[in-house]
This record gives sequence, C-alpha cells and structure tokens, in this order.
Amino acid sequence: MSNVEVYVVVEGRTEQTFIRDVLAPAMSYRGVFLHPALIGKPGHKGGDIRFDRARTDIGDFLRQRHDTYVSTMFDYFRIDADWPGRAEVRQRIEGGATLTARQKAGILETATRQAIEQSYPQSNAGKRFIPYVEMHEFEAMLFSDANVLAGKADIDISAIDHILDEHGDPEEIDVDPLQAPSRRIIALNNSYRKVAMGKVITEAIGIPILRKKCSHFNEWLTGLEALAPRRYAEQE
Repeated sequence: MSNVEVYVVVEGRTEQTFIRDVLAPAMSYRGVFLHPALIGKPGHKGGDIRFDRARTDIGDFLRQRHDTYVSTMFDYFRIDADWPGRAEVRQRIEGGATLTARQKAGILETATRQAIEQSYPQSNAGKRFIPYVEMHEFEAMLFSDANVLAGKADIDISAIDHILDEHGDPEEIDVDPLQAPSRRIIALNNSYRKVAMGKVITEAIGIPILRKKCSHFNEWLTGLEALAPRRYAEQE
C-alpha cells in the first residue's frame, strides 16, 4: 500500500468538517489520508456517544478492508458512563488522584483499544485501531491562539487570556462539563456557531500551532504519521 487510509469515526458535524477541510489536507502531505465518518445512523447530530454504537461502526470499518486503519474523534464530555476506562478515571479521581487531560485520555484510549481487540479478534485491531478522545472537547483547540479566537469569534481577548491563565493548556479546559470550552465561548458571544466557526478558527490557527499547544492532539497525529510509508519520513 503506497499510502495510508484512516477512517475516523467522529462525534458530529464539527469534527467531520474539521477533519475533511482542515486536518485531512495537512495530513495528506505526510501520506496519511483521513476519511471522517459520522457515528451511528444517518442524521445523527452528535452527543450521547455510546460505546455499543461506536463499537459497531469501528467494527464495520475494520471488516471492510484489511489494509486500512480506523480511529475516532469523540469529546471526553460526550462519551457515556459505560465507556471503557471511564469507570477507572472516575474511581481514581474519587480516590483523590489528580489526573491531567493526557492521563485521562490515556486510560480511556488504552481501555477502548483493548475492548475493540476483544470484540474483533480476527481484524488485527491491535495494530489497525488508533483511538483518540478529545480533551475535554473539540472547542478546547480553539484556545490554542488567543488572538485568532478573539478576532474570529469577536470576543475580548482579555477574557480568553483569563481562561488560559486559569487552566494553562487548552486541553485542560475544563473538567466540568458545565464550563466546557464551547460553553465558555458561547457565554462570551452567543452568536458563535460550532460547525462553521470551528473550521474557520482552526484553519486560521493552523495545524502546526494546534499541535504545539495541544499535546494530546499532537500525540494522536504523531501516531498516525508513524503509519505512513518510510519515504515520507525521509522527506523530513
């Protein structure tokens, strides 16, 4: 296989548009071709991401061809309580542990990969499935460049700086779903529209800055790039 094809099961149209219009063109230069697919039946609008639904879609893509890969792009806030690894994260936090966004994502993604391997033992899922959970929500990435977010969303930059000062990294916004990044943005400008502005803002920020500011997002892309033919690595 000269190039790598990755089907990415996504939560909603915001992620679908971002991958199709912003991320896929950038990754294609590395020999990795991304194909976003909305989870569930046609007409699904996002939210309430249940593992049984995701497992079915992931399995369908794994079985269609043996030479493709499958990934995910789901918000941490949207996955259900029964998602693999979710109970472990909750138990560790309730036990007094302080987990970073990357640590929580690592627990969830490891457990998700194991569950998919067990569900589809004949599909080489251990190698072909690369799960990714957004921490804590897609809109966190929009805080990667305060100037761009302020300008494109018509928000006072001081309010954005305050949020970043409070949390540090964009992916640490916010451990409380009621204070999720999208809710923060809408509270500052209620005319914000997720799908259209998500594309506009991430496009203006650029993938290199998103990767620099969002370490877990960068880890996901690094893992996908590692699948590419050697000749792309040699071009570095």
